[in-house]
Amino acid sequence: MTDTGTNTQRIKAVVFDMAGTTVDEGKKVYDCVRKTLQKYDLYFSLDEIMESIGGMNKKEGIKKMMLLKWESATDEQLDEAAAIFTNMVEEAYRTSNSIKEMPGASDLFAHLRKNDVKVILDTGYARSTADLLISKMGWDDRNLIDFSVTSDEVSQGRPSPMMIEKALTHFNIDSAREVAKVGDTRSDVEEGLNAGCRYVVGMISSQYTEDEMLAMGATHAISSLGELKEIVTT
Repeated sequence: MTDTGTNTQRIKAVVFDMAGTTVDEGKKVYDCVRKTLQKYDLYFSLDEIMESIGGMNKKEGIKKMMLLKWESATDEQLDEAAAIFTNMVEEAYRTSNSIKEMPGASDLFAHLRKNDVKVILDTGYARSTADLLISKMGWDDRNLIDFSVTSDEVSQGRPSPMMIEKALTHFNIDSAREVAKVGDTRSDVEEGLNAGCRYVVGMISSQYTEDEMLAMGATHAISSLGELKEIVTT
């Protein structure tokens, strides 16, 4: 874990990614992207998909992947593929018994809220998909999150900072220097940097090592959510 910043202001909010950061969904989202593309005879490995569109607005990501191999795809075909994906991933989430929160997520959320730090979720999912997962995790029922924003609620998803900016506006937070961003993908890190967040925390995983996260510009790289307590509230 590396810190390149100084703690001169209190952190008022932490913005968390969902899949791969606070929700362990077994990479179902990327498998559903892969299966959607296969319906159009477009074949990519999971690694290729994760590297290319990890953390992005999934509608934008599917269009990006389709156009890599099918430059003549029409807007109607691109929209159709995005709708197929949404139906597929939501059905996968509804019927799965294996989806769970990442270890320590609820405990961390409770700790942050006890210390008057807002818990915010931002995600490349559509609102309907995010709500399904939030409900499945029981976070709303237990009052563990303060706000969520999805990529279909802003004009540009990650790596644009618009979702973070929307959350800041909601809570009248004047500066992203009072905010930490946490995520497991390159687009998460770039979103936090583009927003000007004081802390940009990368989750170490099989996809990215600590050194790779720090090389992207993350101020910290952590292997478990519990490590964030020391970064944000001490």
